Amino acid sequence: MRQVQPLPINLPLAPTLAQRVSQLREFRNLTVRDLSELSRFPHKRIEEIEAGFESWLSATDRQLLSKALSVEPGLLEEVEVRTVTSDSFELYAAEKRLAANILEGARGLPCPYCGKAVRASVQEGFDIKGLPVRLAKAFCTKCPFVLR
Repeated sequence: MRQVQPLPINLPLAPTLAQRVSQLREFRNLTVRDLSELSRFPHKRIEEIEAGFESWLSATDRQLLSKALSVEPGLLEEVEVRTVTSDSFELYAAEKRLAANILEGARGLPCPYCGKAVRASVQEGFDIKGLPVRLAKAFCTKCPFVLR
């Protein structure tokens, strides 16, 4: 088991995810290959993160990478930037409208990706506090769209 020292309090942390991952990797005296093995990410993905091609990580990926770097996940999360394009925003809005329509009981609704009819249902259950919740579910039979 490797021993890791805590980050110095006076260490100025890099302002971007790419720079911070590289900085922390070098501070831990790891190569890209070492970090790849510790995080179970492909070598190419580590290179892409450090090159700035990826500026946001899923919660699972953030956990894996922060564990490999021996830091708290928040140190990576605070510099992540989720890029929102007008296309992704419009698709998100269309998915929200679809979900609202499903919950209102509408049928024969179009897929936001391809326009074909989706198969939809309402899932009923309880939240963590025991309160009833209703969730819209849908998938398209013609394209990969899934509303979860």
